[in-house]
Amino acid sequence: LRYKLNESPPADVIFSAEQIQGNKRNVIPVYALPNYDQNKYYDLEKVLRDVVASDDDRNLVGMQSGDRANVMPTKKFTIPVDVEQVKKTMKFNAGDSILSELKIDLNKNYLQKNDLAVLALIAANKWKRPIYFTSTQELRELGLDKYVRLEGLSYRLVPVQSSGVETEVAYNNIMNKFAYGSANKNGVYFDEENRRHINSIRLAHATVAKALVAYDKKDSAKKILQKYDQNVLESNVPYGMTSNRANFHNSISADFLEASYMAGDMNLARKVNQSVKKDLEQQMSYYRSLGEENLDNEQLAMQAAGVLNNKGGNLSEKQRVFAYDILSSYQLLEQLKQWETQYKAGGAPSTEIKPDTLITPPAPKDAP
Repeated sequence: LRYKLNESPPADVIFSAEQIQGNKRNVIPVYALPNYDQNKYYDLEKVLRDVVASDDDRNLVGMQSGDRANVMPTKKFTIPVDVEQVKKTMKFNAGDSILSELKIDLNKNYLQKNDLAVLALIAANKWKRPIYFTSTQELRELGLDKYVRLEGLSYRLVPVQSSGVETEVAYNNIMNKFAYGSANKNGVYFDEENRRHINSIRLAHATVAKALVAYDKKDSAKKILQKYDQNVLESNVPYGMTSNRANFHNSISADFLEASYMAGDMNLARKVNQSVKKDLEQQMSYYRSLGEENLDNEQLAMQAAGVLNNKGGNLSEKQRVFAYDILSSYQLLEQLKQWETQYKAGGAPSTEIKPDTLITPPAPKDAP
């Protein structure tokens, strides 16, 4: 980032190469220095330049090892917004309220060098160049997740809070730029890793479609959903498919199903619903066959919930291995049942599961 690349100028990353060389600033603890009110917000760029990048002894804190460490003096920061600049370079949804500054609250007690790189790049950029992320997971700890907006498969940093999706850009990207790895050709095999990528693509279609519905653009939402359906054959990547990530595959298909209902594409909704329901019912039948077979789906799920919450649960040893899958399969089946009833009756969309059936187990270690 320090060097010109093709037509892109160098980026200001605040810290010099010497300041981050070796183990320098590997970990920056949050430590309240004098003169920093922990209830106030401070300019992020100024704090990074004047405190974190400073080796002035007044900005260092003694460690048990005897070393002196650079620190972050607060968890609250502001990032000023050049409103006129962003109006020229960004697309906004109707009704957007452009902020004059971002307020971010760190959700961690220390920063690693990679965190510093992200914050420094944002602070010094001053909205001159677009900054994108491929995931929001890491952004939550940095307090940035509420300021990013989906534009397809990536999220752009924007001066709008809780913005969700930039519908015009996302629609254009999906309809004109997305590719599907030959998934529309018969007989193309997608292994587990590549099915995960297809899942990300399918989720993007669903998320953008829901946003379009929210802006009363159901026709555009239908086109988004049908674009996916036409480019990914079910024979290659079915909507309903057992996965080893606690029904992650089916959960994303459920999002796609809900988007189909919301957009009013009942033919596509029936297709997705039948595929997902068939797989979930087959899963429950298999899990039941591993133990006491006279339990119905709800009873089997309640026993699995007991196991997951360390409250007993009368499952065989073979069934216990699938406790999370049993519970998630049952909950998804209940959700599908609710949507069938609601949308046949013309009811409003809902993502709620009956309180007496919703039991939240601890997430599996490999859950995304």
